[in-house]
Amino acid sequence: MDNIREILGNATMAYTNMEANIDGKKVAQNIFELLDENKEGIEKANKIDVKNNNGFKINFDMFQKLDNEINDTQDVYRKVLSMKKNENNYLEGKQTDNLGTICLVYDGNTYCLLELVLKAILTHNSIIITSESDYMKATNELIVILIQRILEAYSIDKNLVQILYTSRLEELLSNNTSINKVIAIGNRNFQNKIRKISKVEVICKGYNNFDLYIEDLTNLSFIKNIIKEEENIDIYVKSGLKVPFEDYIEVEDIDEAIAQINFNTSGYSSSIFTDNNQNASEFLREVKTKNVSVNSSPLIKGSVDLDINLLLTRKNMFYPNPLTEGTEKSKFEFPTAKAILEKNKSKEEKMRIEEMQKENTKLIENSEYIQKQSKIQLDKKEMEVKELQRQLSESQNLANKYMNIFRKSFFSRLFGRLKKEEIENDTKLLS
Repeated sequence: MDNIREILGNATMAYTNMEANIDGKKVAQNIFELLDENKEGIEKANKIDVKNNNGFKINFDMFQKLDNEINDTQDVYRKVLSMKKNENNYLEGKQTDNLGTICLVYDGNTYCLLELVLKAILTHNSIIITSESDYMKATNELIVILIQRILEAYSIDKNLVQILYTSRLEELLSNNTSINKVIAIGNRNFQNKIRKISKVEVICKGYNNFDLYIEDLTNLSFIKNIIKEEENIDIYVKSGLKVPFEDYIEVEDIDEAIAQINFNTSGYSSSIFTDNNQNASEFLREVKTKNVSVNSSPLIKGSVDLDINLLLTRKNMFYPNPLTEGTEKSKFEFPTAKAILEKNKSKEEKMRIEEMQKENTKLIENSEYIQKQSKIQLDKKEMEVKELQRQLSESQNLANKYMNIFRKSFFSRLFGRLKKEEIENDTKLLS
């Protein structure tokens, strides 16, 4: 989809409607779990990119590295940075908040995509992942689909994360009302291009672009292997040195090398090869790149490692009423994401307690009803038993009465000299 206006509108709605109490780290954890469950599918998509010479083979160890980094990241969204009384006894403070919509412009590197998407979620920003080429397209689109599934599971608009392939970067980045910050990842020429066309602040980061300054040939074999291994290296050679390669920039001394590197570098990784300790120290101190080394390879593979605070804004907040000294009214806290979570947690616990109380009341009512019914049944049985006892007693009395009559009749006939046959008949009858 290349409808820029619609994409920007969806991004705005997504971050606007995102609930403040969403736990970004939990969302990120579930994203990594889903990526791991779909590892086979990602590998299949990645094979398509590699087969078409349109990507590199994914290293899932990098996913784990990003997972660890996100787990170690502190909660930064709506974090209170300071709070104090001013000279007029008013309360004032600073708190972080989200920017809105971030536009990532890059070369299609999957690790960059994943890192920036996760940090956008942690800071409650929308992100539009933009590239002029379809490098790693199959891999990246599948990963974005999986991420959007997790977003929807948390009732977050899936358009919080969108991917866009376009040649109309100038049209996109001129929307300074819809885009709040641009992140450009690439070499110096690419960064300058994005800076030129963007109407908002641009954060520039290098990635897998390297600088190499050579003023000593002691490690020439090692240097040749480095250059052979990676083509994205800007090579600077001190004047007068004879090197076995042609594609390099000749510089007069360490000062010119540092100046040239700081002007041209992508800002990712730089290295110097020298036997001069003073020059090595100056290089380490003055070069403006993220990774700087001496007599070692600059070829460091890693994530962009963008400071998450760059995806936040700081706002000043004032409590408008004068504070009364020595009273409870002087206790005031600005609303933080943690406070909101605690409030919602208390609310949920209260609701759970109320539900439990309702259930207990219902159980008590049911128990009382059962007891009542049981008592009725017991009373009924007791009456039935008493009636049976009464009937048995009457039967026994009647039986005794007839037995006495019979005995009297028997002994009367016995002592009246009855015949033996009659006595035997009476005995059988008595039995």
